[in-house]
Amino acid sequence: MTQQEIGAETTAPQGGRVSRALDRGWERVDGAWISMSDSVRESTLGRWFKGVEQPNLADWALLGAICALAFVTFLYGDVKATFEHSFNFLDAVLAGRPQDFYQIAIERSTFGHPAVYDVPIYAVFGIWNLPAYLLYRYGDFDYLNSTPAQLWLKLMMVVFTLVATRLVMAIAKTIGVSAQRSKWVAFYFLSSMALFVPVLVIVQYDIISITFMLAGLLAYMRGRTRSFLLWFLLAITFKLFALFIFIPLVLLREKRLLRAVGQLVVGVLGLLLCRLMYRGDLAFEASTGGFTDLMLDRLRTSGFTWQSSIPVPLFVVFIVGLAIFAYAKRTSSTRELQAFAIYLSLAAFLVFCAIVPLNPYWINLVAPFSILIIFANPRYLTLNSLLEMAIGTTLFLIYMLVGYSMYNSGIFRDLLFGQFIPPADPQRFATPGDILRGLGLGGNNVIFMVGFMIACVLAVLIINYPRPAFIAGMPNAQTIKRSVVWIRVAALFGFSALLFGMYLIPATPTVYSSVSSVPGLTEVDVLAPDSVIAEELDFDTTLSVSQLQIGMDASAVTWINSAIINVSIVDEQGESVFAGSTPANAVGVGLASFRTDDLVLKAGETYTISLTGVQSEGEPAYVQLNPDQDRFPTTENGKPVDGDLVLALKGTETE
Repeated sequence: MTQQEIGAETTAPQGGRVSRALDRGWERVDGAWISMSDSVRESTLGRWFKGVEQPNLADWALLGAICALAFVTFLYGDVKATFEHSFNFLDAVLAGRPQDFYQIAIERSTFGHPAVYDVPIYAVFGIWNLPAYLLYRYGDFDYLNSTPAQLWLKLMMVVFTLVATRLVMAIAKTIGVSAQRSKWVAFYFLSSMALFVPVLVIVQYDIISITFMLAGLLAYMRGRTRSFLLWFLLAITFKLFALFIFIPLVLLREKRLLRAVGQLVVGVLGLLLCRLMYRGDLAFEASTGGFTDLMLDRLRTSGFTWQSSIPVPLFVVFIVGLAIFAYAKRTSSTRELQAFAIYLSLAAFLVFCAIVPLNPYWINLVAPFSILIIFANPRYLTLNSLLEMAIGTTLFLIYMLVGYSMYNSGIFRDLLFGQFIPPADPQRFATPGDILRGLGLGGNNVIFMVGFMIACVLAVLIINYPRPAFIAGMPNAQTIKRSVVWIRVAALFGFSALLFGMYLIPATPTVYSSVSSVPGLTEVDVLAPDSVIAEELDFDTTLSVSQLQIGMDASAVTWINSAIINVSIVDEQGESVFAGSTPANAVGVGLASFRTDDLVLKAGETYTISLTGVQSEGEPAYVQLNPDQDRFPTTENGKPVDGDLVLALKGTETE
């Protein structure tokens, strides 16, 4: 008898309670009573759901579906500028003028976007895009407006992602993860929000530098110093971010200062060579100088003031401290060195993304190291999985809400979905941030979201510090929960749904508007006792109104004020056809919206809209007037006034 059966028999119903037991979810299996929930878990479906030795076909199918959809749908326009400059690079090389590349890029820039990076990134793009370049040079090929060309360009990011995935798996195996379980490492990496959005939605190329960094980290863990230095030499020439982990990694292992300095010099030789190639080139300085200064300014933004006038950049303090810690830390075994190599890399990029104003796709730098730490730490598998997802998701939502410009209908324009399905006309939401604000996530909620993200970052850094128990128990062998896996994938679907919602949801048409860019205000405070602001409405067509918006100025009403603004509409017989209310402290300045459901204003009939207030506490609120429109009779406490109420009606109209 199994332990499950023993437990079931000791608690299962007996005798005359059998019928009641069946009603309460027990059943008889092979002579033993077990709960039906246990029965479900032991069914074929239950065993399949619990079979988590490696990702199954359904897991890969769900992830593959959202990745494939994103691949053929989204493209942020920045990469097209680099696409063009890769052709300019090939032109310069084939003409025997590589030293003139930056000048050529300035002269031949469709987007007015100079070549802001060091030349290796354009060389990689140029090699990959060579087939498209040949079609362009020897045929009539408009590559910047060709969907196949854009997909080919995007495929390069996918290829680098797959190579990076293999490297992450190899690093995981190096720290002791089994070959079978390393497939979960790959799945986690590919399902990371921090990878999915930068690579498949925004199509940025930090993944190239990340791939070289991972190759360097793998060599580092295997004790191959020359390979480590070579890979990071290449990674640093693509983007300087690699320096954030290269310096701590060198100092973690090499305690002889002269040798450490020598290795650091070797690591930056590629960058120095690139700069020497274009030293004194005004086109190079004009193209890259401003961009480099902007990036350095961002490192200085978050911090504190020293002696009332000198700003102290917090990230610089942190990264210097990290380097000092790495040099001071004496690892006693290869396993400890490997654990700290992952942790220091994670800490450098995680803190960078948490406290530096950034392009949100830079969180791609965090992705491989956050996944590796999940599978290195012998504890907290589920918690770490959720924290990793929460940090990436929250960061992208925050940047949506603060108005980051990349999320608009333009990301659909160049690839397959946008070619076959046009956007809603007009769109109800200009950005996914508008959807989030409509759900109540805007305003002060952004502050709480930032606090939540910072708390998650701190939690990751605290619970994943490689203590002795961590080192001894590495790698993680806890059972993976498929429910957590699918939550991770669901987050990708949810993010994509926001973008599709922005693109496809149509706006409700405006059937009447008297909105003014320079409105006036009523003299009467609508919240004062017995005050009534009214207007008679008479339309030539029948209007089915789903939303009513009225211009208000309640800026003087404080949060503690409990006054209410009421809006009502009555017909010619004095019968109410609509009534709505809103707290005055929620109005502010602008259009106050009211849902009107099935309100119908019939053609040729006169309706009176009235605004009143209750529970006044002495703080005034006024109704906006359009001084340039005087179509309908408007009154303040029965006294006629010039101008119409600032009013917008959304819905449909019929003859």
